[in-house]
Amino acid sequence: MVDEFEFFRKVRAYYNNVPFLVQFTYRLSHRVDKAITARGSFSCRVNPHTQIVEYVIDLKSDIISRPYSEHSSFLFSNIYDEIPAQVIELSEYPIQSLRYPLPIEYDWQAFIMSGAEDSINTHTLQQLLKKWRFRRPEEQAIDGKLKVEQVLLQWQL
Repeated sequence: MVDEFEFFRKVRAYYNNVPFLVQFTYRLSHRVDKAITARGSFSCRVNPHTQIVEYVIDLKSDIISRPYSEHSSFLFSNIYDEIPAQVIELSEYPIQSLRYPLPIEYDWQAFIMSGAEDSINTHTLQQLLKKWRFRRPEEQAIDGKLKVEQVLLQWQL
């Protein structure tokens, strides 16, 4: 059994800046996707007043760019807007909150790890990156059609 203060202290000590990798693709031109890697880390915040563990991520991708391209065929035409060189960068973005039960008579490390795996996976990061829009010099937002391929959590216990 772990008391709540010790739980708070251990979560902050062990689960601060845990690294992960995200591998995703974006549409470069007609039927051509380009693979990109983003490096991130997550941290856990514990609020003992509300008994909530909050997962917060930081993420920074490699440089993404795309020239203007147009593909025409007999049946259809595809136009891909230019994406000037830029990165996807998220800082202290809250991704999930979990309520932890008291008393803490359970394996609290397994609780934290399963919460991280539920919140930082291919599906949730796909939903997060689906909202991301690239900016052109005219400040127009462009959908890069990002598709998350793989997420690797790097546990170092």
